[in-house]
Amino acid sequence: NACSDENNDPSPGGDDDDRPETLAWIEDTMRKHYLWNEKIKKAGELDYSTDPETFFTSLLYKNEDGKTSANGNHTYYSYIEKATVDTRGFINEDYTYGFEFTTVLFNVQGSTTKFYGALILYLLPGTAAEEAGLKRGDWIIGIDNNSLTTQEDVMSLFGVTEKTFTIAQWDSKTNGFINSRHVPIGNATSADYNPILVSDVITRSGKQIGYLVYDRFTKGEDNNNTVFDDQLRTLSSGLFSGVNEFILDLRYNNGGLLSSVQLLCAILGPGNVLTAKRLGYLQYNDGSTENFTAGKSHLGSTGKNLNLQRLFVLVSSTSASASEAVINLLDPFMEVVVSGEQTEGKNVASEDFTSDDKVWEMHPITSKIFNSADKSDYSNGWIPDVNMGDTFDYDSNGNISSVVDIYDL
Repeated sequence: NACSDENNDPSPGGDDDDRPETLAWIEDTMRKHYLWNEKIKKAGELDYSTDPETFFTSLLYKNEDGKTSANGNHTYYSYIEKATVDTRGFINEDYTYGFEFTTVLFNVQGSTTKFYGALILYLLPGTAAEEAGLKRGDWIIGIDNNSLTTQEDVMSLFGVTEKTFTIAQWDSKTNGFINSRHVPIGNATSADYNPILVSDVITRSGKQIGYLVYDRFTKGEDNNNTVFDDQLRTLSSGLFSGVNEFILDLRYNNGGLLSSVQLLCAILGPGNVLTAKRLGYLQYNDGSTENFTAGKSHLGSTGKNLNLQRLFVLVSSTSASASEAVINLLDPFMEVVVSGEQTEGKNVASEDFTSDDKVWEMHPITSKIFNSADKSDYSNGWIPDVNMGDTFDYDSNGNISSVVDIYDL
C-alpha cells in the first residue's frame, strides 16, 4: 500500500488538500461508502469549483445508480440536499392542496395540441382538496380555465394559492372526459400525514381478510418518535388479530426505512420468520455483508405476528425500494402473490450523512439488498404474478389504450 506511482494531482485528504471543505466531505464520504466507489473519477478529473449539488452528481455512476426513462431523462437514487429540505414523499406536508396524483399526456384528436390530465389517487384529511369535495378517481384537466399544457402547470398542482380546478371523469366507453365542472380550491396549507391510508378487515366466504394501504415506510413524524410503527403494532394485535388472509396495498409506496420493513415482515410473515437467523442482508462495496432479522424485538410489547402462510401484494410501476424488499424478503418464507404492474426495480439501499456544519445531507446508495436465499434479482422491477394496470393500460407502442376503472381504496 505504501508504493504508488507519482501523482501530481491534488491528493484528497492529504497535507496539500486545497479542496473546499464541503466538497472534500462529499468526495471522501463517497469514496468510502458509495456502492460503486470504484467508478468515481480520479481527483484530477473532478471540478472543485462547482456547487455541492453539481459536484455530488459528477461522482455518481449513471449505469447503475437510478433509472433512465423512455425520453432519456435519468433520475439518480443517490441525492444531496440542504439539511432543512423535507423530501419524505410526493406530497409536501408543509404546503399542499392535499392530494397525490399521477399525470398522463393526452393528444387532442385531429390536432397537434397536447395537454396533461392529473388523476387524483388519494387525499389527505383536513386539506383544501378534501374540503373542496375532490375524491380519488377525479381528473384535473384545467386550472383557472386553462388546460394543463406545461410541466409548470403540473408542478402547480403540488400546492400554491387559491385556484379553480376543472374536474372531469373518464368515460371508458368513449375514451374521453365527461361531466366536467369547475371546483374552487383554497390555498395550499400544511397537512397531517399518516402512511397508513386505509386499514380494514373484509369478510368474504367465511374468511377474515386484512387490508392495509401503506404509503411509506417511515417510523414516525420525525426521527424522534415511532408513532406510525406503533400504529402498525397496534393494528396487528387489534384489528388484524384474527385474519385468515391479507392484502398489502403498496401501489403508491416508493420506499423508506429498513426498520419499518423488518417490522412489517415480523407482523405479516409466518411464525418462523421471528426465529430465523436472518431475514436478509446488505452487501457493501467491499463485499462485506450485514445480516438483519425480523425478530420478536421488532414487535415490541404491543405487536403480534399474524402467522400468515400467504400474502397478496398490490403494486404499481411506482412501487419501489422498501416495497419491493418486503416481497423479496418474505418470498423464501411464504407464498407471496403479487398483482399489478412491474415495479420500479430498486434493490439497493442508501445511508444518510450530514456535513459537520449541518448544512448538507447526503443520501448515497451504499449497499445492495439480498433475501435469506441470496436473491436480489429484481433490478429491472418485480414482475407480478397477475399483470393488471393500476390506472392505465397501454398498447404495444406505449400509448394509452384505456383507463382502468378507479375504485375506492
